[in-house]
Amino acid sequence: MRREHTGGTGDVEIRLLGPFEAVRGDEPVPGLTGRVRTLLAILALAAPDAVSVDAIGQRLWGDAPPANLRPSVQTSVARLRTLLAPHLRVDTTPGGYALRIDPAKVDVHRFMQLIESADSAADAAAQRERLTAALGLWRGEPFGGIRSDWLEQEQSPRLTEAYLSAVERRIDLDLAAGRQESALPELRELTARHPLRESLWLRLLTALHRSGRPAEALTLYEELRRRLADELGVDPEAQLRLLYAELLEATEPSGNHAAPAEPPRQLPPSPARFTGRAKALARLDSLSSVHERALTILAVHGQGGVGKTSLALHWAHRVAQRFPDGQLYLNLQGYGPGEPMHPEVALDMLLRGLGVSGAQIPDGGPARTALLRTVLADRKVLILLDNARDAEQVRPLLPGAGCLVLITSRSQLRSLAAREGAHRIALDRFSADDSTAYLTATFRPHGVRATGDELAELAQLCGHLPLALAIAAERVTREPLTGVRSLIAELLDHPDRLKVLDVDEDDDGALRVVFDWSYQVLEPERAQMFRLLALHPAQDLSLEAAAALAGATTRQAAQRLDGLVGAHLLEQQPGKRYQLHDLLRVYSVSLAEQFERPAQREEARGRLLDWYAHSALSAKKALDRTRPLLDFGAPPAGQTPLAFDDTGTAVSWFNRERQVLVAAVHDAARHGHHRAAYRLAGALWPYLVYVRALDDIFDTQRVALEAAQLSGDTAGEAATAHNAGRAYFQRGDLAQAFKHLEHAMRLFELIGDDRGRGWVLTDLGRLYRRSGDPQAAISRHQQAIVALEGADDPVVEARNHRGLADNYLAVGRARDAVNEADRAVTLNRRAGERRAESFALDTLATAWLAVGDQAAAVRYYQQSLEISRDLLDRWAEASTLTNLGHALHAAGNHPEARAQWQTALDLFTETGMPDTADLSRTTLRNLLDH
Repeated sequence: MRREHTGGTGDVEIRLLGPFEAVRGDEPVPGLTGRVRTLLAILALAAPDAVSVDAIGQRLWGDAPPANLRPSVQTSVARLRTLLAPHLRVDTTPGGYALRIDPAKVDVHRFMQLIESADSAADAAAQRERLTAALGLWRGEPFGGIRSDWLEQEQSPRLTEAYLSAVERRIDLDLAAGRQESALPELRELTARHPLRESLWLRLLTALHRSGRPAEALTLYEELRRRLADELGVDPEAQLRLLYAELLEATEPSGNHAAPAEPPRQLPPSPARFTGRAKALARLDSLSSVHERALTILAVHGQGGVGKTSLALHWAHRVAQRFPDGQLYLNLQGYGPGEPMHPEVALDMLLRGLGVSGAQIPDGGPARTALLRTVLADRKVLILLDNARDAEQVRPLLPGAGCLVLITSRSQLRSLAAREGAHRIALDRFSADDSTAYLTATFRPHGVRATGDELAELAQLCGHLPLALAIAAERVTREPLTGVRSLIAELLDHPDRLKVLDVDEDDDGALRVVFDWSYQVLEPERAQMFRLLALHPAQDLSLEAAAALAGATTRQAAQRLDGLVGAHLLEQQPGKRYQLHDLLRVYSVSLAEQFERPAQREEARGRLLDWYAHSALSAKKALDRTRPLLDFGAPPAGQTPLAFDDTGTAVSWFNRERQVLVAAVHDAARHGHHRAAYRLAGALWPYLVYVRALDDIFDTQRVALEAAQLSGDTAGEAATAHNAGRAYFQRGDLAQAFKHLEHAMRLFELIGDDRGRGWVLTDLGRLYRRSGDPQAAISRHQQAIVALEGADDPVVEARNHRGLADNYLAVGRARDAVNEADRAVTLNRRAGERRAESFALDTLATAWLAVGDQAAAVRYYQQSLEISRDLLDRWAEASTLTNLGHALHAAGNHPEARAQWQTALDLFTETGMPDTADLSRTTLRNLLDH
């Protein structure tokens, strides 16, 4: 409870909101230096309340108080009394000591009282007046010239946050009154001084939006998103993402997501021998042309193996020219190995197919749906969604008017028809005529002889199911002269022939028999390969993965897979990839359970998962020079994982295998291969961050942590908990991020892994900075550097020195920032990390500029510029040219500054690169105009 003031103040004022001042009239109170000055600040902050001796001791000396604390405090108080007399008193109280001063004479108290009184102001004008008066007391970083950890780490951040909140409240009043133009210069300055404070960016983008400049706001949003990703590893907060969606709506339909140079052409090849389906094709033609200006949804449904995908692909290729803005294809995996594709993942893939970078894709599903509709506005695109599970999976993927969505599913999608007006086309088995026509068209090139009755009988035994007919036809073509009669005889003798003759839609007896025909004539190696394919975690796989699964060479695997393709038991895809139809997969699973013992199946699964983990590790090393915390060990004997020499090939492989690798993490955990699960998730981390695949990051790390805990591997659990913490950091869940990082810290301490501790401390530093606590961030980065001593991890150590430099700049310690940035430059240079060296040089130059040494700033900006040009990094080149111009201008060399800005502007024209907050054409032109 605060007591009433009881006099004794004289006319002394104490100013703490900036450099320390204690003045009487216009003259400073003499002699207030060192610890006495700090004591006065401590007492003034509490005035008129008392501060206990213990609290004074802690605030003066921190964690190392003198052994004779009370006499030491008494000595300091006595000196202060002498300096303040007769104008101010320091009274001894039962609770300690109290400064007898009117709180209104301490700027901190006046500042806080004015802010609090603004809440009760009669109207907006009075509220703004009081906030403006409070802000007028602010003279810079609080407690300037005072050394106290308590003041720096607790009080200064508290007051700075109060100041910024008051600024934002006053700006909100300006925006509400329509004064957005006048608010813009201040907001630009504030975001430059506090580049990671998202609430300021929110107001800047809002002001630009209301000023009729949504395109510029979009540019600044992208710069903020890049900065947050680079420095903190997170995306903008939810309010900013919502504003981003509004900005997209306010710009041209394509917004910041211009159509790719070439429209997407994602349709797989059309079936080679498509036959029949005249009625279904005619219905698709008719329905697709009814509402060309509205969204058209066509849903083809029917049982497995009936030919839904073949029909959809054949028709889509036939009408592709009606959709000049592209055709998208997505297998939603509604019926197959693993779980159906989540709508958020599907949206991510559709947006990427339309040219939207991963960095621009929002975190939440509704925002992704909104962005998809925005990007597709006024475009004519065909979207083929194959193998959908149900309407709920499809509904979020529907664009706006002008596009056509073609869906295939075993589900009848009745609610999609009722709510979204989807036109449903039921696809049955072939008619007798279509079956005969298909067999005839297939047999003719091979010289197969068959009578009409034989064709009809074979078709009936196949249940008129297209998939069964395709497999049977291939078998017949091996024996052109006798194949038809031979197969008919086998069918009639088959123990399941009564099921074969039953052509009920839901009966797969015909398929089982036809599958048996083809499987039973396979060579043993091909038969085993077919059975092992059941163990693959996804529907498609590469040649190399198949070789690892079978424990064979790639040449042997290629021969076996080609045999399966020839038997129509496997489909070959472009790029040496293979796909197993989901019905054939069910058949393959039954065979594997029949012929392979459980131990054999798990041995093969383990080979595959180890191959994926080591291949992903190799790709990770091409993206990230840091050594992983997880111990992967050596690849199993006889196994040759893929190797990658550069970032481009590694990213291309990850792009192709992304869905497979994510499925493999789940499959490994599900079947007890826990070590493979968390190693694979760890190797995936840098790629998923690289493409901003937040859903997969969070999903894989969650599964990996559970697997690591079950494995009993403390080191593995520590490394995976660290990644899980970073995953929550990516999601913006700071509480869970702290929880998991601290759990990782305890485990690394338990096993004595200082390098692991250093990594966690590095991320804790970033986390504290994100939380608005630069002092805590500084402490963690310092601890990380100590932990990493002798770890031979220069890249991570350099990150900490640059993190220290950035935080020192944020709290006004420019000289310290110079030292830390210089160390970051040295470490990156030794490690050969030239891009990171360039960034560190830029930070070093900025620190020297803050110190006031323009010549040093110019020198280091020039070094950064040289590296950017060597790396052909045009964006970094233009950014450094702009910064170099500012340093030259500050040094008084105005003509040379203008020359740098003009070169940066010319670079924009040459490359056509987009504007950002640091690289705006408008900003450069304004600089050149003044």
